[in-house]
Amino acid sequence: MLDMQYVRDNAELVKKATKDKGFDSSVIDELLSIDEKHRALIAEVEKIRHDRNNLNDQLKKNRTEELISQSRSLKAELDKKEPELDALAQQVKELALKIPNPSAADVLVGKEEDNQVVRQVGKIKDFSFPVRDHLELGMLTKTLDLTAGTKVAQSGFYYVKGMGAMLEFALVQYALNKLAKHGFTPVITPNVANEHSVVGCGFQARSDKERQIYHIDGEDLDLIGTAEITLVGQHQDTTFNASDLPLKYAGYSYCYRYEKGSYGRDVRGIIRVHEFRKIEMVVFCLPEESDAIHEKLREIEEEIWTELGVPYQLIKMATGDLGNAASRKYDIEAWMPSQNKYREVTSTSNTTDFQARRLGIKVRRNGGTEYLHTLNGTAFALGRAMIAIYENYQNEDGSITIPTVLQPFIGTTVIPVQK
Repeated sequence: MLDMQYVRDNAELVKKATKDKGFDSSVIDELLSIDEKHRALIAEVEKIRHDRNNLNDQLKKNRTEELISQSRSLKAELDKKEPELDALAQQVKELALKIPNPSAADVLVGKEEDNQVVRQVGKIKDFSFPVRDHLELGMLTKTLDLTAGTKVAQSGFYYVKGMGAMLEFALVQYALNKLAKHGFTPVITPNVANEHSVVGCGFQARSDKERQIYHIDGEDLDLIGTAEITLVGQHQDTTFNASDLPLKYAGYSYCYRYEKGSYGRDVRGIIRVHEFRKIEMVVFCLPEESDAIHEKLREIEEEIWTELGVPYQLIKMATGDLGNAASRKYDIEAWMPSQNKYREVTSTSNTTDFQARRLGIKVRRNGGTEYLHTLNGTAFALGRAMIAIYENYQNEDGSITIPTVLQPFIGTTVIPVQK
């Protein structure tokens, strides 16, 4: 959410920023029109309340029929206008929530195809045998079972078994140990959040079709798509001391994505599924520190993929691929041999004060309070990490060599083929 006075003073700038992100900029004009009506009605209501208070003071001294009639008339006006005022206030809020966070000045204006490749890291392996994809490798090692997932739930759910499960736990241990050394507090979060927390984090898409969130019928609860929601949401309506910041969390959770509209894309394997597990970094910080911390989150993500020994490329997203909340965003795309291309495995975003304004998260300093900044970044989307390891570390017989950095957490060097 943007500061309303900022929107009034910079309407054309906000329109351009909204359009650059691919959102409907006409909402700005609609918002300003309703906001003008809202402020005018506030003035009217305040005058009526002031006049009625004066009348009530007079009635205490001289209770005449004329004064009583005037007081009743003013009360009737209030009874009519106050609901109108509440309705306009709600419209202002709903429209304001549709305005995305403007992109940072250094972000390229463009669409997905304009995303910038910052660098490519690691040597792509030249296999001397036909490359298998992660699903075939998972079947050969009996570590991925999509058939059972479909049988028990539906397509898009799967089992991770045996050494595959051990590999996922190794990834969790490796990531949490690394992040703890960087000052992050490990957290296991709820896998559900109320609507206020979800919308407060900016997960209010351009249409219901794009929102991609499972809702629990009969409850004010959604299944989360990322622990960012629960990690940020835990501090709604909180004011920190400046000395408390930066506050850094590493959250582990299950994540759920409806993936509506994606049928026919990535249908093989576990690249695009309804349920997965993820380790998410979230930071609360002073506004002047957020850009430097964003670069640090990017460095941590690159450090992780470099240590895993998986080739990757770093992408800086253009405005049209930033989404609602991010002002700047980096993606890491890992090399997927079976597809002969890079695929997204992590991202990190600076959401500035966008989430903090929606959720009332502030910092106290210099004799007052102000909204702080929030940032997020993925340490591991565990399914995607497993895909990248399986495919880049596969052997000719279908076994998978475990990356050296993970071997201490799993106690072996190879996931063998199972007969």
